[in-house]
Amino acid sequence: MNPSILKVGAILRPFTPDLKEPFLKIQKAFQEQGVAVMLEDVGGEMIGLKGIGFKEVCQEADALLSVGGDGTLLSTLRRAYGYEIPAFGINTGHLGFLTAISPQDVPEFAQMLVKGNYVINEHMMLEARIQTKVGEKVFYALNEILISKKKISGMLKIYAKIQGEPFNVYRADALIVGTPTGSTAYNIGAGGSVVYPFCRNILLTPISPHSLTQRPMVLSDEFGLEFSVASDCMLVVDGQEIVEMNKEDVLLIRPACLSAKLIQKSSRSYFRVLKAKFKWGEE
Repeated sequence: MNPSILKVGAILRPFTPDLKEPFLKIQKAFQEQGVAVMLEDVGGEMIGLKGIGFKEVCQEADALLSVGGDGTLLSTLRRAYGYEIPAFGINTGHLGFLTAISPQDVPEFAQMLVKGNYVINEHMMLEARIQTKVGEKVFYALNEILISKKKISGMLKIYAKIQGEPFNVYRADALIVGTPTGSTAYNIGAGGSVVYPFCRNILLTPISPHSLTQRPMVLSDEFGLEFSVASDCMLVVDGQEIVEMNKEDVLLIRPACLSAKLIQKSSRSYFRVLKAKFKWGEE
């Protein structure tokens, strides 16, 4: 049995002030079951309520609660990297593949948290380092890092190494470097493999490659990857953050030392959710 979760920190979907009423209902439902809800100050300011800083939320809460869709949960888990705090999502969005709890389920789910009747699934994240002439920048991704051209026309040439050994030159619109969790995100739309999210793999999926031999690959997590480009490009992290990369830079990607910890119901079945959300296997 897991420890009781009696205090959660709420992170709201940004630029959505009409979340105030849904949040207050969610907060009340948790509090009625004995779970206190703290509000992060960014979301609080958005809906006109008092909140506290993200660092303080992570230090005081037993878990983080994202209110929004999968994108809000992805952002929350990236921001929480290094705090070793689990998170879960209340889905007020559309698909809700990771955010498995609906607002109507909150009373039941809150009871599960109090009783310790939940599971914590660990999802591999990626650590990326851009080495430039002036220094190094480090960032993390839960779904994928997209190496993409800046211009609409033309192709991007991407030089790839595994463990320091050259293994491929991609000529494509972009290259997805993804995780098993992200295999059902951008990767699936680009023809990449669906990988069970608790595996530890790195997925390489080119987008519109100019070669019949450039197919998606699934690698073990033991490998470190190195990329350089023939022209300036941009990196898109989980579809939310953009990082500039120049042709003189080197991009190093490997599995992150820490995993994202996602709280789910004990009864949740990945394959049942896959079938329901993506109509998997339907005739």
